[in-house]
Amino acid sequence: MTKFDPASEPQAEVVGSALQASAADVLISLLTGSLSLGVLLFGMSAAAGWHLMIALHLAVLLIPMEFCRSRSRRQGELTIPVLLLLATFASGPVGAFGTACVAFAVSVRHPSPVRLGAWYNYIAGIVERDRIVRIYEELSSDRLPSDPAAAVPRFRPILRGASTEEQQRVLGVIGRRYHADFRLLLRDALRNRNGFIRAQAAAVASRLDSEEKARLWAGDQGDA
Repeated sequence: MTKFDPASEPQAEVVGSALQASAADVLISLLTGSLSLGVLLFGMSAAAGWHLMIALHLAVLLIPMEFCRSRSRRQGELTIPVLLLLATFASGPVGAFGTACVAFAVSVRHPSPVRLGAWYNYIAGIVERDRIVRIYEELSSDRLPSDPAAAVPRFRPILRGASTEEQQRVLGVIGRRYHADFRLLLRDALRNRNGFIRAQAAAVASRLDSEEKARLWAGDQGDA
């Protein structure tokens, strides 16, 4: 069965045009914001009723609505007009002036589709990992095969060495992938001078089936 390698998958090409904004977007947003601010100040100074305030607010919204209609008829970029309409409807002059700032920033910086995609991933909480990090995680989780030309370490010299950490790693491998060929190594570990190694070897031996346990202890009795 072929193992899946995400690093070998072709990367999806980002298509589509970049977000565009012109001076008209900025000017219409500023005009909408100015009229909406005028309506707000008029309502606060003249103590106008809420019926008149709502009517004037809806009248101001006619500007971004007409902006959207004309831009849609010409099949142009609708991001700024729609944003202006929604922001002005929800926030009044604050939303309109905010849209003007966004339109000005877009017209100056010209964000590319790749940059927009990275921004969408950022606000969505998607963290892109480096390729070397993905390869390391795939190797450590056995999703990628190890180097077949690498030298195979011998367990017996490691179990008789001075490094307790390496001896514990060997016993961990024996416990996870026990085979009858490991019997002699487990016997050596049960007679190790280090008490921690003997205890871990005994824990590995306790997980064996009764037949393998009998063979393991029979070998110890024969050696004795």
